[in-house]
Amino acid sequence: MIKKYQPPRFSRWYSGKTVLITGSTGGIGREFSRQLNECGARLLLCGRDKSAMNSLMNELQTKASFPIEHFLGDLSDKNAFHKIINSIQQKYKVDILVNNAGFGYINDFINMSSDNIASMIEVNCAVMANLCRSFIPQMKGRAGTGMLNVGSLASFFPVPGSALYGATKHFVLGFNDALHQELRSFGVHVSGVYPGITESKFHERASNGKITQVPGAMSAAIVVQAALQGLSENKLKIIPGLSNHMKLMIAACMPRTMQLRISYANSQKRNQSK
Repeated sequence: MIKKYQPPRFSRWYSGKTVLITGSTGGIGREFSRQLNECGARLLLCGRDKSAMNSLMNELQTKASFPIEHFLGDLSDKNAFHKIINSIQQKYKVDILVNNAGFGYINDFINMSSDNIASMIEVNCAVMANLCRSFIPQMKGRAGTGMLNVGSLASFFPVPGSALYGATKHFVLGFNDALHQELRSFGVHVSGVYPGITESKFHERASNGKITQVPGAMSAAIVVQAALQGLSENKLKIIPGLSNHMKLMIAACMPRTMQLRISYANSQKRNQSK
């Protein structure tokens, strides 16, 4: 007997809500778009890749409960940022913000250009903070609103070999925790999701094509399902998967210097093996 499909428990919480997703066209962002579409949310998708956006729109629109709107542009460009935000605010009241836009760099910090440094801090930190600031006034006092900030296991310890990326993810952790408390009394959910290695193009892009596959990567579908469940419950920290919980527990028992040596050795091993 074929079992009838049962939607996830959290689906009802997102149904009918207007959800803005940044970095929506690839990896985890694409999976957020798929699952929230299945929940019956009204999607507002942000991304830079026109071809990938068109592909995603074609995939989702036939199953959508509402017309899907997309916004193409680089959110790290201040003019593009304000144009996109103004367009959204004139037409919609955003209920849920998924802060997924970001990128990494797998190599020693000395090899980063000043432009790359500025761009990473802008995208991974400033854009996220400014998006939250833009939509908090719309959310305060309205039931069922929330913000989901995408961090990483790298948020919890230094990452030699990806020093600046790790530092930007530390920012996500600290910012998310404080914002969670500041907005608690206003009924706005604020959650951070901190996945480990996940199936996506992240490592390929971050390593300039040197790393195409990482053994043991978790599926984006599992990460996103855990994230959406956690946000619906206003969970402060969401760490998908037992193995990632174990990694954090083991790391917490190690001296900091040992953490650093092991992390750097693993980073160098990945770079040298490709």
